[in-house]
Amino acid sequence: MPMLNHPDLFTPVELTEAVNKLPLMPLRMRGIFAQKSVRTTSVALDIRQGRLILVSHQDRRDPPQEMHGRGSKAGTKILQAAHLPLADTVSPDDIQDVRGFGTTEPVSAATVVNDKMVDLKNSVGMTAEFHRLGAAQGIIYDADGKTVLHNLFDVFGIKQKKLRLVFPKNNTKFDPITKIILDAKRWAEQKLGGNPAQRFEALVGSNFYDMLTGHELVRDAFNMWNANQSNFGDHDFRKRGFTYAGVTWMEASEVVGGRLMVEPRKAHFYPVGVDVFIQYNAPANWIETVNTMGNEFYARMDERKKGRGYDLEVQSNPLTICTYPEALVEIEAGFDNVTES
Repeated sequence: MPMLNHPDLFTPVELTEAVNKLPLMPLRMRGIFAQKSVRTTSVALDIRQGRLILVSHQDRRDPPQEMHGRGSKAGTKILQAAHLPLADTVSPDDIQDVRGFGTTEPVSAATVVNDKMVDLKNSVGMTAEFHRLGAAQGIIYDADGKTVLHNLFDVFGIKQKKLRLVFPKNNTKFDPITKIILDAKRWAEQKLGGNPAQRFEALVGSNFYDMLTGHELVRDAFNMWNANQSNFGDHDFRKRGFTYAGVTWMEASEVVGGRLMVEPRKAHFYPVGVDVFIQYNAPANWIETVNTMGNEFYARMDERKKGRGYDLEVQSNPLTICTYPEALVEIEAGFDNVTES
């Protein structure tokens, strides 16, 4: 990060550009979200609950058929972007008599600022990732894991699709696992309409993951897949995802604010496609950024009085949504003919 030569202070615009160039830590969900900038702190969504109709063949000389109310019904919802600011300070004590890492030379002010900016960006970035995890499930929670920021099912006025996957206890010719997976895929494809899915993924709880990968109908496929992975001695591929029946199953056992991201026996299935998931980035709440196109991250540094150091801030103002929440499917797992704990 090519900054900071004091006493020349970088402007918020220059510092924001520098921070946005910093690499992000690996984030699982960010890659499926289209990043879009907006000039406002809220986003108006036109919601169309439409459907395709079949058009009958007719003589070319006749007038076209009329929709007569069979088309889409539109409505508008306004959603507020989250405001995620995080601050730190650089004081003389952070620099005075401090040795630079891996060297005998004193640490520089630029290095201290850079390191603190990286920490701030990573924390804000992980918070936005938590919002994206929520959007893939249809409900976005605040950092406490309890406060609901947006329930997309309520926003779109729909009921979430739920399926139950009963793992058979004994050998059977019928494969209910594949059947439920196909049901979820067909449901999502139907709800996507003319927007085809590129692939399918699912965030799963720890028990669901174990039940799926350990079941006799799946175990051979899992063992073959696992044997072909290579991660230089790290053989835990739960977070990377195991692809079975055309769906990549990723364990999401994170705990945020005392709440499990995914309940142990549940899976949240979702399609990945063009603009299925969108992150709108609103401008920062600074005078320099009023009515400008939003960035994913903002950063600034302000000099403290009497040479006491610098105040640092990194913020993001994201609105993460799934534009097809009706295509999201919750799958609950259970065993056949056994008492579930």
